Amino acid sequence: YMAYAAIGINSVAVIFGGPFGRFSDCVDRRLAAAVFAIGTFAPTWSLLIFGYTTAKALWISTIVKVLGSYGLTSNVMLALINDVTRVEDREEAVGLYYAANNLMSLTMTGIPVLLVLILRVIPNNPTIFLVVQVVLSSLCLLLLCSVRWKRKEINPEEDSESDSEDVSTAARLCEATESTLEAPKKTCKAWVGDRIRRTVRQFILPVRLACGNRRLRRLWCAGFMLMFAGQLVMDIGGQYFNQSMDLIPYGTKDELTTVAVLTMIPGQLLAIPGNLVTGYLSKRGGPLYLLRRLVPIASLLVTMGAFMAQVQQFWFIAVTVICLNYAGLPNVPLMRLVSGLAPPGRVGESLSAIGIAAQLASLIGNAAVVVINHHLMGTEMANPLWIYYPICGTMTLMAILPIRGTPYGGWGAASGIRQDQWVAVVFAHVAQQRWRKEVARRKALRARS
Repeated sequence: YMAYAAIGINSVAVIFGGPFGRFSDCVDRRLAAAVFAIGTFAPTWSLLIFGYTTAKALWISTIVKVLGSYGLTSNVMLALINDVTRVEDREEAVGLYYAANNLMSLTMTGIPVLLVLILRVIPNNPTIFLVVQVVLSSLCLLLLCSVRWKRKEINPEEDSESDSEDVSTAARLCEATESTLEAPKKTCKAWVGDRIRRTVRQFILPVRLACGNRRLRRLWCAGFMLMFAGQLVMDIGGQYFNQSMDLIPYGTKDELTTVAVLTMIPGQLLAIPGNLVTGYLSKRGGPLYLLRRLVPIASLLVTMGAFMAQVQQFWFIAVTVICLNYAGLPNVPLMRLVSGLAPPGRVGESLSAIGIAAQLASLIGNAAVVVINHHLMGTEMANPLWIYYPICGTMTLMAILPIRGTPYGGWGAASGIRQDQWVAVVFAHVAQQRWRKEVARRKALRARS
């Protein structure tokens, strides 16, 4: 049941993530964020409406959750933060965004488990938590309505990074617009065919952006490897810790609950200052510089989990979980680079491309765990799951390969490297001259016609 639900959520998120990112670029970002929030909160609302004690209600909630994951890969909230933050403060804003995510996870999962199952100071009543989630969802929508900022078509940072490929894209769009305006009225059949082509185009363009843009392509590959390695160790974490402590099948309820708490609270709690510090360091030294140095450190932190098979102590579970959470810190400079290097007017689409990489990593990781565990458990090793950690550490280290070197035209102004900032300015001036020549050519053609 859970496997089918996870496959459905991943599939919907991958298919509709790109179009939803384009949708967030075309409308008010607050509206897109509200649409995403409604899809996220809908399963909780359905449980309150239909109940949570019958199989029918649970199926309805699952279906709503699968359908509501259309914006799961869009990173629309991060795009909104990018819009409302000054260019010079966006590195810290990304760190604050990830810190807020950890705080929310701690508030909605770790602390309730601690209060209900360990301390037993709150009754185990699902209705209480459902009502709290409804209150928080309403508060979220109210806060989105209160966001105010001066919207710009293209900010200075993005303008300095628009190169010849972005200008040629704009030229093609303008030509398509002109041809549409000048074309005679279409028949109903032609109109339907045109709408179908436009709809299909919404799914294809985000893929073309991720594969065709030389900078985003490198970041996409790096992000996929980082997230795939993280997903593997996350999937096997609970089983690995229980087996290391020899709790399967002889562990008591209190021991299993202790393991569950240790896998949530320490990592989520200490990741909050870690993300804030990473955002600050990204601002001081540049996101690309920091990303290249965090990846090897993240590789060592992931590999640390293998020692749990030998230490076999509850306190080392907390150490391992903290290491794994800190191994996710490269996401802060990575996402800042993606938003900064996005073509003009396509920030949401670019961020959704990285979100698609995360969901693909999750989908492939879940399938890999099912297949690999079946063979690992058939070996003679007492606790064979430790092998995941050095393998995933090596995969994390391989994420350094796409971000080494410099693509044609440099990494752009958002990288924080002065040489690339200078190259970005030169390319912007070259693109500007090409665009002026293109405009002059069109004016001449109109004058002759």
